[in-house]
Amino acid sequence: MAPLLNADAIIRCGHGGTFTIVPSGPRPLLGGAPALNARDLAGATAVGCTFNAAGAPAPCVIASVIAGTCPAIVLGGAPAIDQTLVCATSSGVPTIPVSSAGQTTVQGG
Repeated sequence: MAPLLNADAIIRCGHGGTFTIVPSGPRPLLGGAPALNARDLAGATAVGCTFNAAGAPAPCVIASVIAGTCPAIVLGGAPAIDQTLVCATSSGVPTIPVSSAGQTTVQGG
């Protein structure tokens, strides 16, 4: 079991950018911040991403969740996500391992 992610989680793209995820709708607090679900990630853009497509900056955008959902735990109508999260991005490079879930008390699997 891995810690569930909250809005303070540190999720990065493979180019060093950081995704800031804002939960859509009310959520229970985990470690003092709102819990995240798989739907919250769609379309998130990495701030500070250094990827260049055809010579022009094109920051990574989360396209889909590959791993790290907890189907037994539904928050806001979608599965919760945990620290094993891996997402596909618009650049074709998946997200790197989550360095901080934002909290460590609540775990899912």
